[in-house]
Amino acid sequence: MKTVENKLLIILALLIIPFSVESQDLNSLNRDALNELKEEVIATNSDAFLLMKDDSLLVEWYSDGPQKIELMSGLKSVVALGVGRLLYQQKIDSLDQPVHSYFPEWKQGRKKDITIRHLLNHTSGLQNVSNAGVEIYPSPNALQLALTAELTSDPGAEFSYNNKAVNLLAGIFQKATGKRMDHYFRDEFFRPLHITDYKWYLDKSETPHAMAGLELSARDFAKFGQLVLHKGIWNDNQLVSEDYINEMLEQGQTYYPLSGLLWWRMPEYVHYNLTKERIEDFIKAGIDSSILNKLEPLQESSINGIDSYRQTMQKVFGSDWREIRDKNFRQNGFENIFKKEYGPIAGYYAEGYLGQYLVVIPGANLVAVRQIQRKESYNSETDNFQHFRYRVLNLVFDNASQ
Repeated sequence: MKTVENKLLIILALLIIPFSVESQDLNSLNRDALNELKEEVIATNSDAFLLMKDDSLLVEWYSDGPQKIELMSGLKSVVALGVGRLLYQQKIDSLDQPVHSYFPEWKQGRKKDITIRHLLNHTSGLQNVSNAGVEIYPSPNALQLALTAELTSDPGAEFSYNNKAVNLLAGIFQKATGKRMDHYFRDEFFRPLHITDYKWYLDKSETPHAMAGLELSARDFAKFGQLVLHKGIWNDNQLVSEDYINEMLEQGQTYYPLSGLLWWRMPEYVHYNLTKERIEDFIKAGIDSSILNKLEPLQESSINGIDSYRQTMQKVFGSDWREIRDKNFRQNGFENIFKKEYGPIAGYYAEGYLGQYLVVIPGANLVAVRQIQRKESYNSETDNFQHFRYRVLNLVFDNASQ
């Protein structure tokens, strides 16, 4: 009964708050996928959705009119473009310039080997607490917090998503340009992109975070996607070099193929494979045989896409399959039960907490934005809209899956 009620609410919402669709040719996009995407935008309690093709606005929708919404970690991808601007202006020498050239206190021990590239590709080795609320937000000075942190691994030795390390980029902007990072973006990006309505979080030391904290509208967030599509050019003005854009979107390190330089990479498809050899590795690791017996029917099978994967895992292990996976496999050194086979990279995206997304599909000249405000009614199971990115990919690739 609830499913029927939910569908009726979605239809009613679509009627009350219609999507603005410009008179553009949509024949190149999958209309069924577009309709499904529109419905899910409503169903996941989104606050903003925007779709552009060939620099033309195709779809624009707001829950309550245009508004600034924090990009959360989506800011990291914007900051990555800023680093490209620094390179283009020769404010920094290269991505492989040591961080200690700006912070001499690091010119010793293992920290002397940390480069700007390590901050961009999450391989600095800096001590890391994934939840920024634990130590970064309470800190009066995020830059000093990062500078005084210990190393938990050698620079370049492993991939670890690191908010604390990314915040060091704010200090590098200021050291390299003499301007606070938010002021540098105001002058070098916001003015040429005609972004006038924004807000940037500052800590108690009056320093902006590079990991999160910038509020932009959906239209203004989309401009950074357009900048990527146009290889760093805006209105015939080269803001970032094409070479840097290409490097930013390539695999940024050797450990994780879906991460570039503060941008995420999106394959056309992902297949999940459970081979006999994989089962044998689990047996050698001493994983409980009762758990492995449940996986036996899936041996030598291939699952297409994350939706099918999640449905399969729930069918095999029940609703608490994530806890079972973490306890029995991840604690034994297996990040995933299935081995993943990735298709060709078809798009790129910025992603932020709560479900902020900027998706770029170069082959279709497509840019999409989804935003959601922080609210008490937020439900992480439904409102995060994690599959937004491949719903956008499905507009172009019929069999796309993540």
